[in-house]
Amino acid sequence: MQARLPTIDFSAAEPRWLPAHGPIGHLLNGASILLPYLEPYLIRVMKLARPDVAERAPQLLEDVDIFNQQEANHFKVHATYNEVLRARYPGLEVFEEEIKQDYRDFIANRSLGWNLAYCEGFECMGLVLAEFFLQEIDDWLEPADPAVAELWQWHLAEEFEHRAVAHDVLDALHPGWWHRVRVYVETQRHLFGFTQRVAEHFMALDRERGEVAVDAEIEARERVNQRRITRFFLPRMFRILLPFYSPHSRPMQEPVRRRLAQYEA
Repeated sequence: MQARLPTIDFSAAEPRWLPAHGPIGHLLNGASILLPYLEPYLIRVMKLARPDVAERAPQLLEDVDIFNQQEANHFKVHATYNEVLRARYPGLEVFEEEIKQDYRDFIANRSLGWNLAYCEGFECMGLVLAEFFLQEIDDWLEPADPAVAELWQWHLAEEFEHRAVAHDVLDALHPGWWHRVRVYVETQRHLFGFTQRVAEHFMALDRERGEVAVDAEIEARERVNQRRITRFFLPRMFRILLPFYSPHSRPMQEPVRRRLAQYEA
């Protein structure tokens, strides 16, 4: 693993960046609003766990440090893109303050074991999203805004690369299937609930401005797109719930290797 920091110019970026499937584009915009608060939280939790990792699983220390470097780069670049979103969509500050407070509360009021399981739950979703985004939707990305598409391609390639770090730290310090799965369900509810509400805010403003056409053909296409997402995600998310699940079982595919190699070059 290594940390990479591409230079991406968002000066002409279009927030409605995924014309082939507008709702998923805005859902990822909602995730982008989340990330400058989530990823510093991930780093903080890993730093809190680091003394125990040094004592009980020192072979993971280098991976933890690179994980933190990658996550730091991710939230910095997303913060730059989020300036574009704020300029187009007023009212995001309310959501940002809410999620900032959530992560403060998690650190202050939840155990380290719970926080590590939350981190692992997020990384599980990152792995599946990386597989979908980098391997399954080239047709959606062909007409996408290139800067925003590159942001997610880089970010998700590194999410796949460090897919096992949070899992390995959790397994070394706070093992147990029920603990992992219980917090995983809480994590998905929290993350998806937040990003869905932010996405609905984006879409509501688009509709108010008359920027989104609605007709039977578009609605039918969106239903097809949603079924495509469901068919991909459901079996993979179910696999995460199994007692012997491990992200190590998910091999890196060529599209991920190719994207990572682009930045190494």
